[in-house]
Amino acid sequence: MTPKRRPRRRHRDAQQRPHRIVTRFNAAERDEIIAAAEQREQTVSRFVATSTLAAARGHSSARDPQDRLDRAVDVLAAARAHLARVGNNLNQVAFAFNAGGHVQPADLDATLGAVRAAVATVDRTAAQLVTGAAGGP
Repeated sequence: MTPKRRPRRRHRDAQQRPHRIVTRFNAAERDEIIAAAEQREQTVSRFVATSTLAAARGHSSARDPQDRLDRAVDVLAAARAHLARVGNNLNQVAFAFNAGGHVQPADLDATLGAVRAAVATVDRTAAQLVTGAAGGP
């Protein structure tokens, strides 16, 4: 599971966006837009801009193409942190073994299982990035 993160902002342009379009919504519409932006973990401005541009460009989906990549980065970051914790456990097992102690097979099995699970997450996410799987990781 990926950690909850701050809403994502749109990527910066080399040049500042000088044009502004003002629109008005009633309270229910505003609340609906805010809820949709929160669900996608985007700022309201990014959500409105990317949804509007997707519709203007004739895309059937209003999802921001960057969403898939952002979510994949979140999954990979979580997997990296998990692998670091597992690596620490593996180092402790190696230290105990090299110090003349013995390693319980159950400890080694649990650590290797965690390594396999983390690597599978990385592999799955990388494959989705390469194939461009719809919906993201």
